[in-house]
Amino acid sequence: MRRSSILIVLTGLIGLLILSACGQQDSPVKAVEAYLNARVASDAPRLIALSCKEWEGHARDEAASFQSMNAKLDSMSCSPKSDDGQSSVVACQGKIVTTYAGETRNWDLAARSFKLVKEDGQWKMCGYQ
Repeated sequence: MRRSSILIVLTGLIGLLILSACGQQDSPVKAVEAYLNARVASDAPRLIALSCKEWEGHARDEAASFQSMNAKLDSMSCSPKSDDGQSSVVACQGKIVTTYAGETRNWDLAARSFKLVKEDGQWKMCGYQ
């Protein structure tokens, strides 16, 4: 009897941990961080998957823009600026560092904020502010 009670409690705790992890992954900040990671990797399919329908063409362009630039993120830190449950604005600090033809360039992430919308139940990148 005692063993089954422990098993039930452990199963419940594991379920709560899984649900908690899922909720943390679907946040505007996590969506922007995933988008930026895909951008420096020039991962067009991932950028498109992380974008709202309206932004998909821009996502393709952004994937191509860093394709041969050996891009990497440096000291990225993002936080929400506003969120009404259906749209959100996220601000980031840090930079994208690119190297092309021996020249290094820094792209300041704080230069613009990221607009997101909730589409198909997920936060999606949908432009800049």
